[in-house]
Amino acid sequence: MEKPAVITESLGVERAEAAGGAHAAEVHDQPGSLSSADRRWRRVVGHVTAPEPGPTLFVVGGLHGNEPAGLLGLERVFARLGEVGLARGEFIGLAGNLEALTAGRRFVEEDLNRIWLPPRIAALRDGEPVSVEERELRQLDEQLRGTLARARGEVYALDLHTISGPGPAFVVIDDTLLNRRFANRFPVPLVLGLDEELSGTMAHHLTAEGVIPVGFEAGQHDEPEAVERAEAAIWIALEAAGLLADGHAEFAAARRRLETESRDLPIVVEVRYRHAITPADGFRSEPGLISFQPVRNGARLATDRAGDVRSPLAGLVLMPLYQDQGEEGFFLVDPVRPFWLRLSERLRPWRLERFLHWLPGVNRHPEQASAFIIDRRIARWEALQLFHLLGFRRRGAAERYLVMARRRQGPR
Repeated sequence: MEKPAVITESLGVERAEAAGGAHAAEVHDQPGSLSSADRRWRRVVGHVTAPEPGPTLFVVGGLHGNEPAGLLGLERVFARLGEVGLARGEFIGLAGNLEALTAGRRFVEEDLNRIWLPPRIAALRDGEPVSVEERELRQLDEQLRGTLARARGEVYALDLHTISGPGPAFVVIDDTLLNRRFANRFPVPLVLGLDEELSGTMAHHLTAEGVIPVGFEAGQHDEPEAVERAEAAIWIALEAAGLLADGHAEFAAARRRLETESRDLPIVVEVRYRHAITPADGFRSEPGLISFQPVRNGARLATDRAGDVRSPLAGLVLMPLYQDQGEEGFFLVDPVRPFWLRLSERLRPWRLERFLHWLPGVNRHPEQASAFIIDRRIARWEALQLFHLLGFRRRGAAERYLVMARRRQGPR
C-alpha cells in the first residue's frame, strides 16, 4: 500500500514530509500519565494525510485543562497510524487549552468551551485577546479555519472530554440529523438537550460552520479507562468518517469495548433539568453519585450554603460535579424511546414549522426568522416536545416565555 503523506504543524509552523519506509504519523509527545501539569503540550498533537483524498476528521482534546485523557488517547492512535496509515482523507489532532493543561485546571480565567460566540470570534479575528482563554480561542480558530480551507469533502469533528465524577462514556450533540447520524456510530448513550443548556460551545460553533461534530465524554478525569475509551472513540470516528480501510482491526476492537460497557444503559436520554451554580454557592455533591444513576424526586444530591440541594424530579443524574470549577452542579435526564427519534427524522424534512403558530400559546417571533415564542401559561409540555421533534432548540427563557429557534447546520 502506498505510504501516507505526513504533515507536522506547531502553532502555525507547517512542514510536509513524505513517509519513508513505514507509515509514520508525527506525534509531538510520547504517551504518559493522566497528569498534564508536568508537560508542555503543543497545539498540534499529530496530522496525517492519506494519498487518496477524502473526508476530514479533526479531534480536539483538553479543551478543559484538567481533562488530558483525550490527548493521551490521540497520542496512542497517531502512534498506531504510523504503522498502518489511513485509507483516505485527512486526520488532525489538536490540544485545546494549553495554558490550563499546564496548570492542570479546567480553565485559567474563563471556560474555553463557553466562549465560541460569533461576536467574540469576529472580534478576536480583528483585535487582540484580553484573557488567556481568548488567546487559546484565537489560535484554535486559526487552526480550524485552515483545516476547513483545505478540506475537499465532509468535515467531521470529535471533541473529547472527561467528567469529575464516575460514570460510563456517552456522546452529546447539537441535534441536527447529520450530527445524530454521526453520533449513532458510537455504541454509547446519546444525550440530547445539553446544547439548550450550554451556550458558546465549540460544537455549536462548528455545527454552524457546516462541520459534523460529536462530543464524547470518556469517563472520570483520572481513571486510566478514560484514556482507553477516548482512544476507542477516535478509532470509531475515523471509521465513521470514512478514513479507514474496511475491516480495520482497531475499529472492531474499539466498538466491542464500548458496546460491552454500555450494554445495560439507555440508548438515548434527554436533559430535563440543569442545576446551575456559582462559586459563591459553596456547592458540594453528595459522595458516591454516578452518572446515569436513578434518583427519586426529592432525593438529596448535594449541599450548598442554603442547605440541602434536592432533586426537583425523578430521573437519572448526569455529571454530578466533584471539582472546584464549573457552572453546573448536575443534570437530570430521562430515557427517550427510539420511536420518537425515528419520527423526528421523518418529520423534519416536511418543514412543519409553517403551521406551529396555530398551536395555543405559540406565536412567530417578530424579529427572528424561524423562531417562535411559547407562552408557558398556555402551551402544554407537549408543544415543547413537538418543537424538539422538528429540530428546534431553546434559545431563551423567562418565567413565562420560551424562545425556540430551528437548529441549523451551515453549508460547506
